[in-house]
Amino acid sequence: MMKVFKLFIVTCSMLSLISCANRESLPRTTIVNTDTITLNNGTTVDILTENAINGDVVDDTNNYLNIVSRADTAKVVGLKVLEFATLFLDGTGSGSIDGFSKEDLKGSYINSVPNKTMDYLTPQLYTIIKKFDANNQKDNVITIQPYKFKLIYDGLTDNKYNFIYNTTIRTNGFHFDCSEQNDLTPEERTKPFNEWEINNYQLVQDTASKAINACINRLKSEQNMTNFENALK
Repeated sequence: MMKVFKLFIVTCSMLSLISCANRESLPRTTIVNTDTITLNNGTTVDILTENAINGDVVDDTNNYLNIVSRADTAKVVGLKVLEFATLFLDGTGSGSIDGFSKEDLKGSYINSVPNKTMDYLTPQLYTIIKKFDANNQKDNVITIQPYKFKLIYDGLTDNKYNFIYNTTIRTNGFHFDCSEQNDLTPEERTKPFNEWEINNYQLVQDTASKAINACINRLKSEQNMTNFENALK
């Protein structure tokens, strides 16, 4: 009887593994908007807006302003202390407890502050693209990924917050990043929280717009424009 029971357990375990292996993984991205524009030479180009989804929360697209505060860290620290205490009291304290960084924290969304990247980006980007001489014999697609739009506290003892921003433009091997690191000065991306939050976080929107403007100016360099246009030929 015991042998039969063990065989049953092994069989169930194998079937479970097979089921998990056959189960389709969740998609990591989704297209949330599609535009089609006509270039000056009559060629059409599809512009896709893509969101990252179903990853760890911090890897998903910030469609609204995400704020990671010291309180978020305090919660995790409390849980880590409790975890350590539990291991210690159970006599299993020899194991290690994983650390974390503030960039890994979920934070909170401010639903009244949408990520307006596409409003800032597309008018300028479309003006650039329309002048390109693209190949009208192939389906040209440009994907825009407005992923990061968040504030993360700078230090544990001050009231400054860092603006974290990232939008990627890509097509046929061409890849161009707009980000706080590339397109904002340290002074522009790090400010006291009370400055960020004035008038429903208007400074966040202004800073995002400034980052896009600086990014477009970088994109307009001769080398970048050549690489971009060649990707559509």
